[in-house]
Amino acid sequence: MEGMTALLREGMGAEEVFDVEYAVDVGGTKIAYAIIDGQHIVAEGSLATDGRPPEDRLPAVGEALKALAQDRGASPAALGLSLPGPIAHGVLLHAPNLHRAWVGRRIDEILRLLGLGVPGAAQRDALLGGLGEYVAGAGQGLDSFAYLTLGTGVGGGLILHGEPLLGTDGAAGEIGHLTVEPRGPLCGCGRRGCVESVASGTAIGKIYLAETGEEVPGSEIARRARGGDMVARRVFGRAGAALGTACAAWAQVANPQAVIAGGSLAQSLDLLLPSLERSLHRRAWSANLPLPIIPAKLGGPAPLVGAAYFARRHAR
Repeated sequence: MEGMTALLREGMGAEEVFDVEYAVDVGGTKIAYAIIDGQHIVAEGSLATDGRPPEDRLPAVGEALKALAQDRGASPAALGLSLPGPIAHGVLLHAPNLHRAWVGRRIDEILRLLGLGVPGAAQRDALLGGLGEYVAGAGQGLDSFAYLTLGTGVGGGLILHGEPLLGTDGAAGEIGHLTVEPRGPLCGCGRRGCVESVASGTAIGKIYLAETGEEVPGSEIARRARGGDMVARRVFGRAGAALGTACAAWAQVANPQAVIAGGSLAQSLDLLLPSLERSLHRRAWSANLPLPIIPAKLGGPAPLVGAAYFARRHAR
């Protein structure tokens, strides 16, 4: 992952920057932004989301991007925007991990808040992460695959024959809010037992806290699990089983060649895989197996690369 990310960030002189796009990835904890030339990140930065409305965050992101473009002598022609929820009819429909002021906003209004003055296009983060992997990562050479993003939340999307599957309301393939434990933890979407409520980085921290009384970061829980901490191992096992159920649903409905797992929590894929694969094989029809679960190559930049690629094709 680090090698591929380094490749994406290869240095370029200003004179080498021709066909470039702005890219912005809005997440539950931070807004990442970049200038991208094809598969290469020319310059990048981030800003904490801070649970604040778009008016409080996006103008500063836009100014930062303008400064980066000026510093590199770049003239981006389009803007790709990655958002953590489904988009339909030009509106962000849901975003459980963002301030409520983001939800129901028109995409053209969100794009205007960035103040970049170029044509823009927006799509759900998991779909754009999948496109990023398709263009420059683990999805190269694959025709159809599912993309699983594991971080503050859990997201998912399907890339079929090289195109993102949107569905009627932009939420096709979104398995983060598939119910896997009907009496499970309360999810940010307001329901109980969603995959995200059990298998996200946030959920793993909450469940470990509930069982031990210790509030520690996910990386420390993973370290303890590898060191033999039985509570930590059990928490990761529960998360993996939930993800296996979700992957089985993908297998049944779309019959992808593979599942590509990205996001910060994918660094702990070794802890998730045993229970994930058991759950997957118990629930999926054998005709749709094997379904390899492979790590993403791009890591965090995947939605940015995918957003730039999407903007090149769809910005208006």
